[in-house]
Amino acid sequence: MKNCTLDYNDCTNKKTHCRKCTRSTDPGKGELTDHYVSPLDQVNKIYEFLHGFKPKLSYKKAFSVIYFLQEHIRCLPDHIEQCQDCLELFDADKEGFCLSNDYELDGKDLPEKYHGHWCDNCVPAVDFQMK
Repeated sequence: MKNCTLDYNDCTNKKTHCRKCTRSTDPGKGELTDHYVSPLDQVNKIYEFLHGFKPKLSYKKAFSVIYFLQEHIRCLPDHIEQCQDCLELFDADKEGFCLSNDYELDGKDLPEKYHGHWCDNCVPAVDFQMK
């Protein structure tokens, strides 16, 4: 095993490359080991830091900083979202729902109170459907 020397832009696994991964030197084996940290874990570290920072930020305010870093600075993956209900972070590429006007409830637009990001555990128990 040797430490990965690939620059992020040259890595074939950009979505999950942490710049400190260890790759097998055996051709055909590109699995990440040892120092691999998922994007969700990376963002969670920042999230918890911001919440514990003095002055202490609420989880909603901490996520507003995460959102700024995702959407405006583009230094964090934008598929990590905060659940509207429990305020936990989740990877939207793997779970959860983003409810908006693209959904309807009983043939009408989905009410505003259901709009937002929801983890699998907290998604509203209503019969919403895609339009």
